[in-house]
Amino acid sequence: MENKEKAPIYKEPFKERAIKKLRDAKKNANITRELVKKNIKIQYRNSVIGIFWTVLNPFLNMLVMFFVFGSILGYSDSDPTYALYLLCGNIIFNMMRGATSQSLTSLVQNRGLLTKNKISYYVFPLSNNLSALVNFLFSCIALLGVMLFVWIQGEAVFSWNILIAFLMLPALFIFNYGMSMILAALYVFFRDIQHFYTVFLTLWTYLTPIFYKVNRFKNSFSDQLIMTIIKLNPMYHFVDNFRSVIYRNSACTVRLNELNALATEYGVSVESLHTISALKDQGITEAHILDVLNGASTFPGGKEFLTIYLIGIVFFAIGVTVYNLTKRKYIFYI
Repeated sequence: MENKEKAPIYKEPFKERAIKKLRDAKKNANITRELVKKNIKIQYRNSVIGIFWTVLNPFLNMLVMFFVFGSILGYSDSDPTYALYLLCGNIIFNMMRGATSQSLTSLVQNRGLLTKNKISYYVFPLSNNLSALVNFLFSCIALLGVMLFVWIQGEAVFSWNILIAFLMLPALFIFNYGMSMILAALYVFFRDIQHFYTVFLTLWTYLTPIFYKVNRFKNSFSDQLIMTIIKLNPMYHFVDNFRSVIYRNSACTVRLNELNALATEYGVSVESLHTISALKDQGITEAHILDVLNGASTFPGGKEFLTIYLIGIVFFAIGVTVYNLTKRKYIFYI
């Protein structure tokens, strides 16, 4: 028998592979940019004032919550910066809501591009998350307007400390991106998830302290259980982190003045007001003191930032894993 020589296996040189990957990356970047432009144009296509709705929408939602919950819960009476409290929570949660809701159907809606072109599946949820980030930055104009209004009322608002709040944006972005990949992958196989997610977003909204303050929960067992559930909510940490700088930076001066006034009125030191026993001994309403202490909190430290980045990384890793395990089957279901 003749020995047949095996044909040599061709291995693509490293340089050619690198150039090919760079070309694919450039192509995907261009597609992502065009998709972001398309998303923003479609969102405001039939609107008279167009993209200005991005600024007006969170502001109007804040006004509705301010008049409803501010009156019912009495926060607007005791807190002159309550409008700022509302808007901080609202724009952060809306960034997550917009990114994940739009990404949910992104693969199925772009089936034409996926089936006719060699495009990375990661592009579609990424473009929706970038669109949500752009909308968030426009929403910050409304936030700046409310901060200016609060400042005119005589509250200390503006400080270089507020720039620290934007250090949380990368963590929130990768969290949203991870959630988007999970939802987009699930929607390919289970279309009913869109309806379930709409209901879940409503529950998620109420589990996140957007219009209420967590210090309203006292020390009873049921309140402690509620607080545990709230703190297990990832969005609680993102909202609280952002609000700790933007809102509490303005409320801190007001609350510290209240704290000093209470200490003077009851003849005790400011430090003693931090203990439950001192509250009971002096007959001061615990809820009042806790509200004051919460408002006098300083901006977040390393532990808080570590928490939100860990949350973001974990959800991003889960999203990438789900995507990689299921992406080969997408073409058969979209």
